[in-house]
Amino acid sequence: MLPCDPKTLAARRGVRSPLASRTLVAASMLVFGALAGCGGKHPAPEPAPVEAPPPPVAARPAPAPVRVPVPIADSIFILTNRERSRADLTPLRHNADLTRAAQLQAEQMAAAEKLAHDLPKAKYPTLASRLKLVGYAYRATGENVAEGYTSAAALMAGWMTSPLHRANILSARFTETGIGTAHSKSGRAYHAQVFGRPR
Repeated sequence: MLPCDPKTLAARRGVRSPLASRTLVAASMLVFGALAGCGGKHPAPEPAPVEAPPPPVAARPAPAPVRVPVPIADSIFILTNRERSRADLTPLRHNADLTRAAQLQAEQMAAAEKLAHDLPKAKYPTLASRLKLVGYAYRATGENVAEGYTSAAALMAGWMTSPLHRANILSARFTETGIGTAHSKSGRAYHAQVFGRPR
């Protein structure tokens, strides 16, 4: 420890002038007081807190696009019009009444677990009875049915290799269509597509 007494400090430096001594003593006291802790113990100044930098954030990869499955009935509609476009035919419009008639037949076939255009034991056994139920007045009509297909592409390929089904899909008489699909208790798929031209 260095001495803090002003006289001692002045004597060590050989200062004889009272004014110079007082000035030097005061300055020395400030310097040595700060260095040696004169005038009592003072806590050492705490370092200023340093804010830690935020942790690095890894760039998140862009989420993969979510692929929403298209219902098979919608896919059949798209593929039907694709086949008609290839044949230079006007695309068919979607019709809600024809869709209801097609859905009814798909459900009736699934309930009976039987593929047929006419189901004598069903509540609406014929295409004419189903169109009458939904109130669709027509000049021309037709129907395609299928069972077991789980893919619209496979179903369309099957219909296009069958002359009668292909004729309905590519008929210039029809301007509208509706599609229905249902599953039996065993999980087997049944499909119906109804074509029409309204009066």
